[in-house]
Amino acid sequence: MDSPSLLGAPSYDSPGRDPAYFADLGLDRIIAEAAAHDPDIAPLFRAPAPTVAAARYRQDVCRVLRRDARLTTALRRFCATMAGMREAASNAERLRLRPERDAWALDGARRYLAAVADLRAALAEPTDPPAAVRDLLVHLDALSDSPGHRGLERDAAEVTALMDAVEYTVRIKKSDVRVGRYHGEPDYGAEVAAVFERFRVDGATRRAEDAPVRPGLDGVEAAILTDVTALFPEAFAALARFRERRAGYGDPAVTAADLEIRWYLGYLDFVARSEAAGLPFTLPTIADDPVLDARGTVDLSMATDLHRRGTPVVGNDLRLDADERVLVVTGPNHGGKTALARAFGQIHHLAALGLPVPGTAAEIGLFDALFTQFERPESADDRHGRLESDIAGMREILTAATDRSVVVMNETFASTSLEDGIRLGSAVVRGLVSTGARCVYVTFVDEIALLGDGVVSMTADVPADPAERTYRVRRGRPQGLAHAAALARRHGLDAETLRRRIAS
Repeated sequence: MDSPSLLGAPSYDSPGRDPAYFADLGLDRIIAEAAAHDPDIAPLFRAPAPTVAAARYRQDVCRVLRRDARLTTALRRFCATMAGMREAASNAERLRLRPERDAWALDGARRYLAAVADLRAALAEPTDPPAAVRDLLVHLDALSDSPGHRGLERDAAEVTALMDAVEYTVRIKKSDVRVGRYHGEPDYGAEVAAVFERFRVDGATRRAEDAPVRPGLDGVEAAILTDVTALFPEAFAALARFRERRAGYGDPAVTAADLEIRWYLGYLDFVARSEAAGLPFTLPTIADDPVLDARGTVDLSMATDLHRRGTPVVGNDLRLDADERVLVVTGPNHGGKTALARAFGQIHHLAALGLPVPGTAAEIGLFDALFTQFERPESADDRHGRLESDIAGMREILTAATDRSVVVMNETFASTSLEDGIRLGSAVVRGLVSTGARCVYVTFVDEIALLGDGVVSMTADVPADPAERTYRVRRGRPQGLAHAAALARRHGLDAETLRRRIAS
């Protein structure tokens, strides 16, 4: 039986370590936030959709989960039942007494059967389900009718009936504890409850609570279980046979669906919290061509921190037309340039996962590889200087990048002179334009933004007061001179002020 995946592919590759660009782009912090309550889903964030069709397949799942609260609630219930199944299976492996291990194994199987039945019912409810829901439902229908699944249901029901018939008494007299079969003796627990009922204040509500079921028995409980097992050998023998025969009952597609549903819900819960704080999200149009047009997007890792502090977040637009390949971003320090570069990389990765991205609207093409080159402080352990490391890193990127790659550079070659920065940066940008990769380059060198064909200049706004920041980055010519003039005015060093002082 084929195993469908809610990710739109039969399997996914989730290596043990995050890609190198995760830390540069702040994706590690975004994923940590989304997976805070369920770390097992984190590896799925390393698995971009392999095709445009797979990305759209995932988007359809996100779309139905965002609008169908009833389905979402049912899927949360399925995941909770599967969590109970995993806990029961763990207890069945680690506990000391065999009858207790056998009982937990039966409990895990029953939870699994309930989860499959509930999931099947939940997926059958939507009137216009996405392809992923239809594919999984078809699989569950076939699974439920399969001989193996029906046999598991039958065996679990038979053993459960045998265990439900196990009734016994425990007589305690000082340190003497005796176990026997139940023959209709009075229930002393009911008698004690009846006595205390007399002292209940009229009108007070009673709260009936089930005793918690916990794994592991103490010495007295273990001794009682041993005696009960001896009293009902047939029932406990059937319980042991069930565990031996049905040890591998889980269907791989159901197990995968549990993890994948938790992944969708974990990220969408993160999105819902961000939207409640005023940050817009959108499901981007996945383009067949390597294009980019995103409106009002933000650096999601920074926005999360700003929302916690109650600081407003400024969104910016990112666009690369058909004949444009490299966005060169200049402007004053702390003006939002690096945040824009991170946002550029983040939305490409999140869109490739088939997930909503921050912003009001977006159209994004998938990438074959994502590269980053960020300024890093020199280390005593590094035998190479920063400039040599920048040159080596960019050589690797230019060698590997294709016309479907994404490149994010932040203050590359900042450690060299202005003249060398212009020469090296211009050569790299021309190489990227020739390759056709989509790129953003944050730099202090205004001349690179004016290279011409394929290069788009963006600059951070320069307000009248240079100490202020708007964090708005727009298309336009570099404003290095405007920022210098604003700084000069702030400190009384502009030409007019100097002339007036000299004249006086």
